[in-house]
Amino acid sequence: MQSKKDQVQAYFYVVGRLVAAVVHGKPDVLVQPNRRLNTGTMFGVIIGLIIAGICGVVGLFLPGGNDSWRMPGAIVMNEDTGARYVFLNGELRPVLNYSSARLASGGNGAIHEVSQASLDGTPVGQPIGIPGAPDALPKAEDLSTGPWVVCAQPPQDGAEQPRPSTTLFIGRSIPANQPDDRALLVRAPDKTIYLVWHGKRYRLPSRTEVAALGYGQVEPVEVDTAWLNPIPQGPDIEAERPPGLGTPGPEIDGNPSLVGQLYRMKNPALDSEQLYLVLSDGVLPLTRTAAALYLAAPFTKEVYDAGAVAPIDVGPAAMNGVPTSGSGPEFVDGLPDRPPPLANPQPNETACLEYTMIGGGRVKIRPGLLPVDVHRQAMPASVHYAGKTADRVAVPAGGGVLAVHQSTPESVLNTIYLITETGVRYPLVTADVAAALGYS
Repeated sequence: MQSKKDQVQAYFYVVGRLVAAVVHGKPDVLVQPNRRLNTGTMFGVIIGLIIAGICGVVGLFLPGGNDSWRMPGAIVMNEDTGARYVFLNGELRPVLNYSSARLASGGNGAIHEVSQASLDGTPVGQPIGIPGAPDALPKAEDLSTGPWVVCAQPPQDGAEQPRPSTTLFIGRSIPANQPDDRALLVRAPDKTIYLVWHGKRYRLPSRTEVAALGYGQVEPVEVDTAWLNPIPQGPDIEAERPPGLGTPGPEIDGNPSLVGQLYRMKNPALDSEQLYLVLSDGVLPLTRTAAALYLAAPFTKEVYDAGAVAPIDVGPAAMNGVPTSGSGPEFVDGLPDRPPPLANPQPNETACLEYTMIGGGRVKIRPGLLPVDVHRQAMPASVHYAGKTADRVAVPAGGGVLAVHQSTPESVLNTIYLITETGVRYPLVTADVAAALGYS
């Protein structure tokens, strides 16, 4: 009767013969087929342990052998503590921030991470750097070159001092499907109403002008002066009282006229019409906008009878021989031909302006609307001057922008600013400073 031991030995005997037959082709070979592999593996492990032990002993008695960082201007970081230095004149100078390290080193900004042991024995000098300079610099390829968007947030209910606020978004744009020919009707903190259109703001002195343009039922958007002031000022949208109002004007269509009256010349053949204002030296062609203002002006009633103020209709030949006035109000040429349609924000929308550089120091300003929740995507400005700077700023994460402040388009001495992802701007005194930070 075979025991368990006999059965196990018989099993391993059969398995050994099968392996020997496959590996050597001889089932009765006396040498184990995997003997070389086992022997090589064992010796490899032994040799590896011996080498590791030698390295450990060397490191124990000769620590800190890394001195590849010992180059003038090298930025060094202690990998044990995170402290940063610049190696200058044979000593380590602690730096307050990474920007200061870049300026002091004059190199490419590469950081050498070394252990405390490698730094031991190196003299340490006085700290250097610019307090408050940025510790994180955006890469040159991450700087934004796109438009800026400035959005107005109306006064919030429950605020301690309710007032409109301004949010600046760098590298953002208004959706392209929003038309460019719309305008915004806004109200400044001093209650003055402006029409923002085609890159300019036009003051509307009273509700009379607002109603004359067809905006009488529109509630103006409350805006801060920080939102309003960057927009170039256009002429006031107001009908000027003509000199000599009510005195005789030129004869029109065989009938006398009065200075301040309006005429409408209709051409049935072309299905067109043109409006004119009578002045002392002739007639002045008016746009629809200017005509609407004069028809609504209180002084125009003085040159009409008790009836309603309305243009006097004449035929195409009525203006033959009537001189064109050369002394009309200057504001006529600066206004839109017709009152533009408004981009009137709904409760879930916010009024915005998109600023895009178009070359030659010129900026294109485009009005539009964005969801009101965009204000939550911005952080409060670190430095804020009420009514002069934005309340909140949003910069893409890891990004920034180089901006140049120009007092005039022809100005040569301009200040360069770096705006980081925190929304803080830092003046760069010269172009060499910008180049030292990697922005050449």
